[in-house]
Parts: sequence; structure tokens; C-alpha cells
Amino acid sequence: MIHRGCLMLCLGLAASSIACSKTGLVPIQGEVKFADGQPLANGRVVLHNRNPKAKVSSWGLIHPDGSFTLGTFDVDDGVPPGRYLVSIQNAESLPPADWGDRVFQAQPLIDPRFSDPEQSELIFEVPGDSSHWEITVQPPAGR
Repeated sequence: MIHRGCLMLCLGLAASSIACSKTGLVPIQGEVKFADGQPLANGRVVLHNRNPKAKVSSWGLIHPDGSFTLGTFDVDDGVPPGRYLVSIQNAESLPPADWGDRVFQAQPLIDPRFSDPEQSELIFEVPGDSSHWEITVQPPAGR
């Protein structure tokens, strides 16, 4: 009986600490577009916490219209307030719907510097309330 009670107590504490860690998340939405206004049609917006003790990361998928919503513990659940370096990951061309079984070589859609949080020059502050971000990217050199 003691072991069962201890197990229940531990499970209860674990569940409450997870629930508590999700509080205080801020809804963040936005768009990723090129300078000409065309949307970046796929990829991920990734936030990089500069605090080495932080054990979570936040990210959101970029939809075909360039929109994204960020999440941390769950899809689209928000981001803890703070200052973040931002990168864009997996922004590569997709094969056409009728491509079939042929080999497809994906091409980068954006300048490679945007995939490196230290070089992207994208720094965003997550305030205490919801926010809408506009991110402008450039195509790779030569395009």
C-alpha cells in the first residue's frame, strides 16, 4: 500500500508540474514572406532560447500562404515570454503532386543564412500578450 500511495503521489506531482509549466504561454502568429510580398510556402519557424538552462524550444509550421502559429508543449499553444533568436528550417522546394516515384532533388527556397539563428538577424521579443510577427526573407543568391 505504501508503494501504491507513493506512486500516486509522484504521478500527481509530475502531472501538476507539467500543467504548471504550460501556464504563461503567449499566442504568437505571423507570416513569412519575400520582399515582393510572395509567401514562403513551407518550412518551420524555430525559436532559439538564449538561456542555456531552458529545456524547451518553440516552433511552428509555415503553411502554403506563409502563415504560422508557434507552439512549445503542443502544436500552436504559444511561447514563453522572452527574447529569442529565430531561424527558418526545412524551407525547401517540394515535388509536384504528380511527380511519382522519380528522384526529386529539393532546392532551398531561402538564403541559407536564415537557417542559422546566429546569422539570420531575426531576433524577436515575446511580450506578455499575443503578438503578430512579419518575417521577411530573401531567396538564395542567384535567384
